[in-house]
Amino acid sequence: MTVGPIDRLEPVEAALSTETGTGIDMPTEQVEKANGLAADKGFHNLTFREGYIEDLPFGDASFDAVISNGVINLSAEKGQVFEEAERVLKPGGRLPLCDIVSEKQLPASIKTDADLWAACIGGAEQVDSYVSHVESAGFDLVDIDENTEYEFTSERAANACQKYGIKSITLSAAKR
Repeated sequence: MTVGPIDRLEPVEAALSTETGTGIDMPTEQVEKANGLAADKGFHNLTFREGYIEDLPFGDASFDAVISNGVINLSAEKGQVFEEAERVLKPGGRLPLCDIVSEKQLPASIKTDADLWAACIGGAEQVDSYVSHVESAGFDLVDIDENTEYEFTSERAANACQKYGIKSITLSAAKR
């Protein structure tokens, strides 16, 4: 299962050559776009549904993997997101993801700035807290790496990155 905005399929193409996949997104337009892209690519084993990452519309132990590409930082309920991922994963299931985190705790002035939320800055969780959410939900951390080539485009975002150590990471975890 993949969560978040699906406007390109490259992150899941390799897995879909032999497996099935289910994606979720909130806006109907994104779900329709993702289903159209899957059909255009001939991925008849890939479907997308409307849903929220804090309340996944699937039964317990439904998936082998939950993949997220930069969307968990947009949720104010990160602990709930990871609990839901754990719930829908089968025993030993995998959680590979990319996301935005910070080295320092962000002040309220950044966390409440709509432009910085839209730039994926305002929702960045402090990295130790982020990992704690993952582990508290029932996962063992396998690996975490910084994506050093990731760049934020706006000047305000770049300034926040320098001041608070905001960065892109790749994280891999496994359900206990």
